[in-house]
Amino acid sequence: MAVVCATNLSDVTGRAPQAAAAIAARLGEPLWLLGVFDSQHPSPQGPRSRDEARARLSSEAARLLSPGLTVESRLLEGAPGTLLVEDELVRGARLLVLSSEGWSPVSLWYRTPVFERVAQQAHVPVLVVRRQGDALADWAQGRRRLQVLVGVDDSRTSAAAVAWLHELRRVGPCDVLAVSVCSPVEERERLGIHTPVHLEMLDPVVRRIEVLDPQVERVLLRELSERVGELPGEGSLRLHLEPGFGRPADHLLHVAHANAVDLLIVGNHQRGGLARLWHGSVSAGVLRHAEQSVACVPPTQPVAHRSVPPRAVLVPVDFSEASARAISEARALVRPGGRVHLLHVHRRRPADRAWVMDHYGVVPEPPREQAAVLERLKALVPREDGTASVHWTMEGVTGDDVARAICQATEREGVDLVCVGTSDAPGHADALGEAVARALVERCRRPVVVLPA
Repeated sequence: MAVVCATNLSDVTGRAPQAAAAIAARLGEPLWLLGVFDSQHPSPQGPRSRDEARARLSSEAARLLSPGLTVESRLLEGAPGTLLVEDELVRGARLLVLSSEGWSPVSLWYRTPVFERVAQQAHVPVLVVRRQGDALADWAQGRRRLQVLVGVDDSRTSAAAVAWLHELRRVGPCDVLAVSVCSPVEERERLGIHTPVHLEMLDPVVRRIEVLDPQVERVLLRELSERVGELPGEGSLRLHLEPGFGRPADHLLHVAHANAVDLLIVGNHQRGGLARLWHGSVSAGVLRHAEQSVACVPPTQPVAHRSVPPRAVLVPVDFSEASARAISEARALVRPGGRVHLLHVHRRRPADRAWVMDHYGVVPEPPREQAAVLERLKALVPREDGTASVHWTMEGVTGDDVARAICQATEREGVDLVCVGTSDAPGHADALGEAVARALVERCRRPVVVLPA
């Protein structure tokens, strides 16, 4: 698979071919230099005729030749935004490199830059080189480390960006800053963090909604670490949570500027038309406004997933026979050294309202029942051989919506699987019936195993 560099054959795009040649040489891949000549909308600094375009392309290919690097060239004629997306060589490339400068707009009424349109529609990773292109070439030639920022969330596109970062570290040493943009209010609701909040006692600075609760921060850092995983190659890794509201691209650009990074890596949902207007596009915002070079990775990049037993399983418990069977099933499913988390959800009753007025999400069991519930949960831990190889944790919470409380606990505890036994015990206020199991299957972001009554 070749490294492809697209050039408009103007003087301002010199850094992109140089960076592409250095990366191709380091990967041991051939370099294809595609010269794009658009006679309808010529670049101000580009060639004025087809013959001049061919001469410039041959000269550029000769300049990039070096020992151990094969350079091939080809001239394309037409609109670059369409040619580079549909070209078969580009579609099969390992990486497409192009400059952010020197291109004419796609059309007079549709002002999307060429590099942005190509990056949004290409089926391969696209590296858009800006003025810091010399840093990329120096890094690929082993003369310096590359300072990289990667935007991370829980999407498939983010996973593709992190997977491509693994390949980047094989080219040369990269110091990576993994950034997750998060809304403190939304994360408290998702996790069901039940820290008491007394606004009248808070310092005016702490009262700002941008502040992350320490419990929320611990969970988010754990999730960020798991999404990045272990990076191959040489270089450091830092995790950074950026609290904020509004467009995530603005926050990523702020962190990139503050940390003087050389390259931003973002995933690309490849939305188009109304979907892009409605959902917005982080990659488009980063591509258009970044001071640094940007790598845009599409979700078509394969992400390898290993099939392994779950490391942590959550079991909702209503102290019925069905719960005991679910606990036994969870014990059999979890890997050695894994964890089983037992959760009892106490349905909030009118008498409980007075002591939970200042909490968000779910809250602990009522104080008069908490100790007794934890003892009952401990008594459910199996005593047979092999149980000691599993770590057992227990928790009791109170909530109006049982399925929501369970979903929040799965996020908070970071489990891989939920195992629930449905109970048809009549008159049991906290029983986990079929309605709870159905709601859990519909709303939980983890796999759910249901053991019917």
